[in-house]
Amino acid sequence: MHRFCVLLLWFLLVCSSLGATTLWSAGVTAETGWFDFNKTHEKGEQGDDLLCWAVAASNMVAWWQQQNPGMVPQGTPQGDAVWKAFRTSFGNEGGDPDQGIRWWFDGQYVRQNPGGDMHCAAKREDAQGGYYCETGPAPELLLYNGRGAEVTAESFTAALLRGFRRGDAFWVGVSLRKPDGRRFMHSINLWGIEEEQERITAVYMCDSDDRQETLHRIPVVEVEGMLYLDCTGHALYGRLGRVVIDTYTGLRHTPAE
Repeated sequence: MHRFCVLLLWFLLVCSSLGATTLWSAGVTAETGWFDFNKTHEKGEQGDDLLCWAVAASNMVAWWQQQNPGMVPQGTPQGDAVWKAFRTSFGNEGGDPDQGIRWWFDGQYVRQNPGGDMHCAAKREDAQGGYYCETGPAPELLLYNGRGAEVTAESFTAALLRGFRRGDAFWVGVSLRKPDGRRFMHSINLWGIEEEQERITAVYMCDSDDRQETLHRIPVVEVEGMLYLDCTGHALYGRLGRVVIDTYTGLRHTPAE
């Protein structure tokens, strides 16, 4: 009887270890700790319908500052004020969250390839940024960067597992094809992942386009060596079908040593 109980306990432990494990960014659970600012979807020069990249950057900055309150210089916008500062600091154009995060911390902003797929919005003349310059060197936070052909299922999975096991957060870029053949690129935030036997099975993401403060669980599938968000069964994103992840950057939970 004792041997049977030992074997049963071993069997249950093995089975539990084979199930999916959920990993979160530091301070994040399914209910709290994450940020999900939303666009107003206003169009035109003073609008924000093209600022998904700025929202993604804002969410990550607000999260990082919440996790590192002792490092936030006095007078730096926090919480909702982060997104408000981004919205009023850039023109209503597509852009790159990496550039926005760098601008926030050290004031450097490079408008790369204007007019191209990854062009960056123009910075307004009165945009401040560089909130961490007066306190010394800005913290080195960006890592795990991957773009285009680099973002294979293998490389992206390795980055996500390494990052979320440390408590880091990510933004990802997804590519959609419109009926007329044009490519639409969109930036979203990842606050958690489900992994099973070193494979990503689902992500927990926030989207600036959904007009609500919500954390969505989206299954992930691998197709021909690339990872896709499988939105087909989701009430809100079902019309998108499967969308490929082709850009990502991780933000360190704490500065690099």
